[in-house]
Amino acid sequence: MKKIIVLISVVFVTGSMFAQKTDNALQGYFEEQGDKTLYHSFNFDGNGRMVGGMSNGQYFTRNDSLIVFPDKDVFIFKIKKNKLIGISNWVKDGVWIRKKNDNEVNNRKNPVASQKKAALLAGYYDKIKNITGFDALLSDDLLITSESFCNQGLAKACLNTFGLKMMKYTPGVLSGPEKVKEKKLKPHPELIQLSKRIISLGDTEGYNVLGSYYYLLGLREKAFAVWSEGEKHGDAASTLSKGLIDFGEEMDKEVKKSNNNNKKKK
Repeated sequence: MKKIIVLISVVFVTGSMFAQKTDNALQGYFEEQGDKTLYHSFNFDGNGRMVGGMSNGQYFTRNDSLIVFPDKDVFIFKIKKNKLIGISNWVKDGVWIRKKNDNEVNNRKNPVASQKKAALLAGYYDKIKNITGFDALLSDDLLITSESFCNQGLAKACLNTFGLKMMKYTPGVLSGPEKVKEKKLKPHPELIQLSKRIISLGDTEGYNVLGSYYYLLGLREKAFAVWSEGEKHGDAASTLSKGLIDFGEEMDKEVKKSNNNNKKKK
């Protein structure tokens, strides 16, 4: 009887392990059929990272499911041969077909290390998927979990830790971010170290979040210097941040100029 119980236990455990196979080997360019979503294509590097417009995005697969962290949200797909079928918000009902493309890359060099990275991201997802909205702000659960996974070497968790701690160390960031610079706050050393940690883990988004933090504090020159460094290292988010700020500042100048001209006419 004991042997039967042990045998059943082994079969159950083995089956569970097989059923929960986690990886990030999905590779290639997938193009949307139709226009049901805002996302024309997705490009996966075979090593857990997105390529192109979502260059800071990360992903893992579990059996026939694909979970993508593009930025602040999570996209969930079902994998059917060479198709991705969207089932979560933002990608729901969309269908993407695998196609050859000159921009696709394959960065899978060390499958064992890649699988470990995928398992870490999957573990983090399982821990935080039910922490949403105000729960994330009102409790310390997300911060505690994020710090734990950041310490284990997950850059995505470090990014979330940075955001949560920035809110903690920057009074008024939610209620009046445009007024934060008036407080003359000094950059918090822990946030600077966190950004370096993110970069050391291979995620160039560390440049963007630090630059954005500096700009929030009113340290424009420091912000642009960090974003420029991010650009040199191929960080698309830093390039976008610089461009948006430059555009916004130019628009403000034009509005101010127009208002002054109108006053002179009167």
